[in-house]
Amino acid sequence: MAISDIKARLFQVSRRSHCGLCLRAGLFLLTTLALSLSGRVLAVEVERVSRDGPDELRATVSVAAPLTRALTLLEKPCHLLEWVPKLRSLTILAKPGENQTLVYMATELGWPMNLRDSVTLFTRSEGPPVTLTMQSRPDSVPAVDGYQRIPFSEGSWTLYAERADTTRIDYVQRVEPGGQVSQWLSDRIGMTEVAELLQSLRDYAADSRSKTCGDDASDPGLR
Repeated sequence: MAISDIKARLFQVSRRSHCGLCLRAGLFLLTTLALSLSGRVLAVEVERVSRDGPDELRATVSVAAPLTRALTLLEKPCHLLEWVPKLRSLTILAKPGENQTLVYMATELGWPMNLRDSVTLFTRSEGPPVTLTMQSRPDSVPAVDGYQRIPFSEGSWTLYAERADTTRIDYVQRVEPGGQVSQWLSDRIGMTEVAELLQSLRDYAADSRSKTCGDDASDPGLR
């Protein structure tokens, strides 16, 4: 075999190895990104369950608030705008049925998600346990310039009164991000986002800022 042939083969092997390393390095960087989007150390554990389409993400958190108070923090816009990470705006569009609320939300999740918005129908079931189910209604509102509409999402908040002053909340979500973001990356990033969401709720419930809110008294059922 000629020296030139040997050099050519070595170059091809080296190139394949280099490409393999680049691919693994790229996957590692994307994984690192998904696990470090928040500047805080996140203590909430998130379970990822494989599903057809978006994976199901599950997590549980206990908040230092009675059940009715915890429900207020989940339902009242002036509270949600305080504690939900990356939420830019929230508008109640309609109340199509008893215990139902149609909500528009705009978020700034950062690269690679960029600006996203969603229209979601929240339905409260009194239980026990009390449950807020979430189902996307993307076509209820025309597209907004500059925002990628989330085409599909579903999930729930389920509240259990552990003690008089403590509520356990089980959270479930499935989200299809839309746009050019791959589903596997969205699911992985979603694990960090869910952990950050629930930790933020727990921190806010324990904070004195959560004690007052302009629209707390608008729903007599939550007093």
